[in-house]
Amino acid sequence: MSIRTKLIIMSLIFLSIPSLLIGIIGYRSSVSSLNNLGSESLQTNVRLTVEMIGALEQQVKEGKVTLAAAQEELKEAILGKKDVNGKRPINPRLNMGKHSFIFIINSKGDEIAHPNFEGQNVWNVKTSDGVYSTQEVVKAANNGGGFVTYAWPLPSNPNVNVPKITYAEKDPYWNWIVCAGAYLPDFNKGANRLLYILLITLGISLLLGLIVILWFSKKLTKPILQVADQAKLIARGDYTEKAIETTSKDEIGDLVMNFNIMKENQKKAEEQIRQNEAFLQSVTSYMGEGMIVTDTEGRITFMNPEAEQLLGWKEEECLNQKLHNMFHRRKDGTLMPYDECPTKKNREKGQVFRIGEDWFIRKNGRLFPVSYVSSPIFENGSVTGSIMVFRDISKQKEDKERIEYMAYHDDLTKLPNLRLIKEKLKQDMLKSKTLAVLILDIDRFKQINEALGHAFGDFILQMVASRLKDQLSSHVFVGRLTGDEFVIVYPGLDQEEELAVFCKQIRELINEPMQVKHLLLNVSVTIGGSLYPNHGNEGEELLKYANIALMEALQQHVPFQMYKPSMDGKALDRLVLENDLHYALQKNELYLVYQPQVDIVTGQIKGVEALLRWHHPTYGSISPAQFIPVAENTGLIIPIGEWVLQTACRQLKEWHDHGLSFLGIAINLSSRQFYSQDLIAKVKGILLDTGLPPEDLELELTESMMMNMEHASQTIQDLKQLGCKIAIDDFGTGYSSLNYLKHLPIDRLKIDQSFIKDLTENKQDDTIVSTIISMAQHLQLDVIAEGVETPQQKNVLLKKQCTQVQGYLYSPPLTAEDFLQKWDQLLHKAKSFVN
Repeated sequence: MSIRTKLIIMSLIFLSIPSLLIGIIGYRSSVSSLNNLGSESLQTNVRLTVEMIGALEQQVKEGKVTLAAAQEELKEAILGKKDVNGKRPINPRLNMGKHSFIFIINSKGDEIAHPNFEGQNVWNVKTSDGVYSTQEVVKAANNGGGFVTYAWPLPSNPNVNVPKITYAEKDPYWNWIVCAGAYLPDFNKGANRLLYILLITLGISLLLGLIVILWFSKKLTKPILQVADQAKLIARGDYTEKAIETTSKDEIGDLVMNFNIMKENQKKAEEQIRQNEAFLQSVTSYMGEGMIVTDTEGRITFMNPEAEQLLGWKEEECLNQKLHNMFHRRKDGTLMPYDECPTKKNREKGQVFRIGEDWFIRKNGRLFPVSYVSSPIFENGSVTGSIMVFRDISKQKEDKERIEYMAYHDDLTKLPNLRLIKEKLKQDMLKSKTLAVLILDIDRFKQINEALGHAFGDFILQMVASRLKDQLSSHVFVGRLTGDEFVIVYPGLDQEEELAVFCKQIRELINEPMQVKHLLLNVSVTIGGSLYPNHGNEGEELLKYANIALMEALQQHVPFQMYKPSMDGKALDRLVLENDLHYALQKNELYLVYQPQVDIVTGQIKGVEALLRWHHPTYGSISPAQFIPVAENTGLIIPIGEWVLQTACRQLKEWHDHGLSFLGIAINLSSRQFYSQDLIAKVKGILLDTGLPPEDLELELTESMMMNMEHASQTIQDLKQLGCKIAIDDFGTGYSSLNYLKHLPIDRLKIDQSFIKDLTENKQDDTIVSTIISMAQHLQLDVIAEGVETPQQKNVLLKKQCTQVQGYLYSPPLTAEDFLQKWDQLLHKAKSFVN
């Protein structure tokens, strides 16, 4: 053998080995890329199908198509129409391989859409490689989506089983499991062809093989990698990359071209989905709970499930029936004429009608109030029907009536309140030439409250109200002012002698013994009166004069007093006090003092309670017991209470900045504040404005505020969401059921000082305090005692495990300046009482 031959052979050997290696590497790279691309294509087609289901579901909700039609439309889109044998063709437009297709099953293994097995259950089908393919597919879908590989017959040759990969995912709309399956040989066809080309090229010319292989490998992998990269971007919803250029007309070129087409189609589909969503949003923005579609004659063509539920009728029972005959009624239950039906107005005027209140009738014959929007349907510029979206407003009407009732009635006695009293006076003065106005005040009511508690006091108020309502003539009007005061308006009565006799009857009626739990109480009333038109021509004027007469009767200790002009001077001081209170806030006459709250175990000062004071420029210091009721009655407590919150929170923040960051502050909320609609917004705004942490603010409520549990629960929940703490002030003196302690998120109970005063001497007070502390411990509530003035009281409380107190034993209320200056002294005194 010649050297030339050897050199040729050696060259061929050295060239063939790299050529073969390059060919194998190129082949494996192609297989991997195609497999990845195929897998991503399966995922993409499944997710496109899920999005198509979402779009169809929106059309079903809009009433554009029925659910069955939408589902059939989907099956035809992914496969095709059924032939006479009930089979569907494989959709050739899906670029997943020659034999690949999308199919749908449910979680039980029923084939919902399939070329060969539609309608069959394949749950227990076992493939030739021993895999229960359907069960694995359902498992992957239920785990959020995934791939399953198994052997499966080729559709074109059922006798041949080849490896198949399926991606499955459950759609959130119809709970179908959407699957896309492809045969691995289809993925690898391009790579196999490449191998053949490489072998042929190697056989023709090993000398040119390296160049051909390198060139072909580069040409092969570049577009495939571009396809893979863009497929990843598409999976993230990114369509910004330009279409991939194709330089060849082989399978790779076809792959790239089809990928570009698929990308553009998917982009258009997603854009259509977005447009549909925008359209649905514009429609559903007016939608209530039910929807009815009618034609130009007012005949029903569609009802959604919510309408069926509200009306009690099934859609099939109502189709082609006129809406106004089926449902529309007047408030008295009579038939609504078609001329007044909004569907007719839609057709005639082509306008949207929004009706705040109307009446529908259910299948069971019950009327119920509704509000609705009735909109015309336009096609080619003409009205072809209408869409009515309605909701049941029974609850809203009940709430409105309840709110109106609460606005005009006292919650405790159910009697008309001052607002309704004034309206009644105005009406009666128009109808009657004369009338008498009486104001009744329950004698010793404050003492009854202090001795027996607010629960007894409230029961007495209810008993008095009940006797007045039940025993007086129907033409006599009875209402409640505030506290323990009631109003009687007696039309036609203008003689003082007759009025005196009537007042005597009232006193005898009220004075009959009242059984209050285990006690038999005798209650009496004092009455002041005024006459129309003798004493005035305005309702408020008559109420004022009757109140002046009442004050005079109380001063004189007589049961009844008629107003006389000479009484005005005696009431002047009270009026001056009320008038000056209007300006006290803006004149800086009101100020706050702070009483320390002490942990008697550690001797630490945990916080302070902010207390309101008034220094009058003429009368000096005025007791809160005098001016706070005036503020409550006049409504001034609202701005004053807001000022207290603002001032106290700002002061505590200043102390925090001075290093006392462990201090909290307790602030009383009045009943009017608690029931004001903007309380939450005001508290939130003050916390933001002052920068005080919400957890350092404790709002003190009284038990009487728990009367309206629904309002109390919502308001307290809202305050807790802000981060504030809630305490019940003067606990044990109120009337309320203890049920609210279980249902409301309360943090602390404050034992009223009336129980602390005689704690060491009065067994009843000792028992009450022990009960309150024990109850708080069982409910996991903090407890604090106020009014602690002696070491003996402190020691008893400590023994009963009440560890927090406030009172003169430690410090009287101090101004902000004194509190900071005396801080060391206060702390030293608190520690000195630690046992």
